[in-house]
Formats: sequence, structure tokens, C-alpha cells
Amino acid sequence: MSTSAGSSAGREFVALFAARLATHAAGLLTQSLLAYLLLPSGRGAYAVCVTFAYLIAVGLSLSVEMGAQFFSIKDRAEVPQNLTAALGVCLAGSTLAVAVALPLTYSGLAFFSKAEPGAFRLSLLLIPLVSCSYAVELQLAGLKRFGPLAALLLCQSAVVVLFTLVSVWQLDMGVVGAILALAAGHALLLVFGLVDLRRSAGFRVQMPSTAGFRRIFGYGARYHPTRLGNELEPRVGVLFLGVLASQSDIGLFATISMLMLRFNLIPVSANAVLYPRAAAGQAMPLERVGLYLRLICLATGAALALVLAFGAPLVRLLFSEAFVPAVPLMWVMAPGILAYAAASLFATYFNSVNRPAVCSWAAWLGLGVNAATLLALHPILGMASAAWALTAGLACRAAFLAFQFHRWTGTALLAPWLPKQGDFAYLWTLIRPLWPLR
Repeated sequence: MSTSAGSSAGREFVALFAARLATHAAGLLTQSLLAYLLLPSGRGAYAVCVTFAYLIAVGLSLSVEMGAQFFSIKDRAEVPQNLTAALGVCLAGSTLAVAVALPLTYSGLAFFSKAEPGAFRLSLLLIPLVSCSYAVELQLAGLKRFGPLAALLLCQSAVVVLFTLVSVWQLDMGVVGAILALAAGHALLLVFGLVDLRRSAGFRVQMPSTAGFRRIFGYGARYHPTRLGNELEPRVGVLFLGVLASQSDIGLFATISMLMLRFNLIPVSANAVLYPRAAAGQAMPLERVGLYLRLICLATGAALALVLAFGAPLVRLLFSEAFVPAVPLMWVMAPGILAYAAASLFATYFNSVNRPAVCSWAAWLGLGVNAATLLALHPILGMASAAWALTAGLACRAAFLAFQFHRWTGTALLAPWLPKQGDFAYLWTLIRPLWPLR
């Protein structure tokens, strides 16, 4: 990648990062409202409902959104067919998901006793909204519509905050109101994202050819195990605690893990910029992979250190005194979050060189370690076992991907991690033209 290309990527990263930072701030405001208004018990009920709906939506989307994005990057003219295919599969999968999930809410299983049946059933509304809005978000990112995407993400967050204030605080609708607020945010992203794609890429409902659908579906099927593992791993703690723990314990863990997982903002923003370039043929040189890895880890580590230094006062301010007992979990999760940042960069590299199977193995290895650790430690540590399990799983995933990078590229195992003299000089070349941002 040339210096000018690197500067362009840096400009896009900073712009997208700034927008996502504002979005995460609005998301924290929403979570803060929920913590104060619902307290740990209600926050736990909300967590199990949303986790249930979200994972079903991901599971039955078959990751066709990823296939649609990949081939839209390759050929912008095929955006209408690709997105139509993705939305069609998402809607079909959502219909099946609701048909399967609805009877479960009446089953009396322990997991479904952690929230009111009406809240679980309402959460099924999230299934089509989450999967379809994600398909639209990926198209906007793949087409480098970072400006409109940033604006939509900000508006989405603002809508969720506003609806939360009205439905949970003013109307006292509790968990049901919180779910409705989240649904409203996804609906906004879906509708106005489609409007932008219609104007910028000529989107209209247009069925793809059989061959076109097969390649989209095929790419998604190859990537789907990776995505399932990626989505399950940070949420498996809530799933297991939904069976093993009380609503309050679920609420404490879900709130703290949500706070810590927001540090993926840095790698997610970087990968959103790097992946479209790499998938379009601008492959990352191996030395740049190491450079990006070190800078991402440095930034994530610095942010983690800052938050950990003020852990208890920060949690008390954001979520109320009721959540302070969970502060030690932040220290347990921090190494795992740093490993997560590194794993994300390696995963972007392997996906860009069309080796998603490596990411699938890594994701499921991490998930297996996470689940096994949680089950082994829960009788001893209780709720804290979920935090230790999260860190163990993410660390194993990062180690596996680092070893595979060494194996596939022949790069020395420690080479990507060791600081180089030019690291900060390169960082400065990216930052210098960006102030003020134009």
C-alpha cells in the first residue's frame, strides 16, 4: 500500500472512528439509563431477551450479508442484485426464526424464566430488523459510504436514547420499552440506509441470477462458522448465566462486559477501512499487517489502562452504586479485550486473502475454551467465571490466529508484535494531514 493510499486509509479511519466514538458514547448513555432505571435485575432481563433475539438473527442469516458485501466491492454495478439476495435470505431466515423461537418462549425452560414472557416475545421483532439493517450497514461500508454510514449510526444511537427516555423513564414500560427503543434504532438504519443506497448505488429490488445467488450464498456459508463464533463468544457468558445465575448476576456481568467490549471500537473502525481495500485487490503487505497490529494494540491498551485507572468511580457514575461490585470483572476482562483487538486484525487479513476457514477454526476454538472454562469455574467463582472464561477464550483465539499467520506467511512468530523504529513516524504521517479534518 503506497504512502498516499495509507494516508487516505488513515483519513477514512479517523473520520469513521470519530463517528463511531460518538455512537459508542450515545450507546453508553443508553446503557447508563437502563442501568439506573432497570437496576441489575431488570438489566439482566433485558440482556437475555436481546441476546436471545440477536443470536437467532445471526444464526439464520447464513452470513449472506458478508457475501453480498464482498461481491458488491468487486463490482459496484451488482449492488441491487447482491443486496436483494441478502435481504431476501434475511427475511426468510427471520420468518423461520420467529416460527422456531416463539414456542420456546412458552417452554418454561430456565433461560426463559429470566424475563417476562411478553418481553421475550416482543424481542422477536428484533430478528428481521437486526439482520436486514446489518446487511445495509455492510453495503454502505463496502462501498466506502463512510460519511452517510457515520451519520446513520449517530442518528440510530440518538433514536435509541430518545426512545429509551420516553418508553422506559417517562412511560415506565421497563424491559419492553427498552426493546422497543432498540428496535426503533435498527428500523431507522434500515430505512434510511436503503434510501442512501438507492441514491448512490441505484439500489432497487432486483433478483440475482442463479449463479450470482450461488456465489453470494457460497461465500456466506464459508464465512458463517466464523461469524457464529465471533458473535457467540462475547455473549456466551450471558447465555450460560441465563441458565445458571440470577437476574441480578446476569445484569452485573452483561453491563460490565458491554462496557469492556466497547473497546473493540478501535479494531472495528480500522478493519472497516482496511477490508474493502484488501478485498478489492489492494492486499496488505505483510510488514503493514504487523504495523497495524502494533498500532491497534497500542491504542486499545492505552484506552483500557485509562478506564481501569478510574474503574470504580466510572462505573458508579455510569451505572449507579448497584453495579460497583462488578468492577473487579473489568480487570479480569482487560487482557482478553486486548487479545480481541489483535485477533480482529489477523482475521481481517485472512478474510481478505480468501481464507475464512482459518478464522472459523479460531472462532470456535475460542468459543470452546470460553464455554469449558465457564462451566469448570462457575461452581467455584460464580458470576466471575464468565469474565475469566471470556478472557481465556479470546486469548486462545488470538494465539491461534497469530500462529496461523506465522505458518501461512513464513513471518517469524514474534515479528508482527515487536515495535519498529518507523511505527510512530508512520502514525504521524497518517495523523498530520487530518487536523483539521476536511
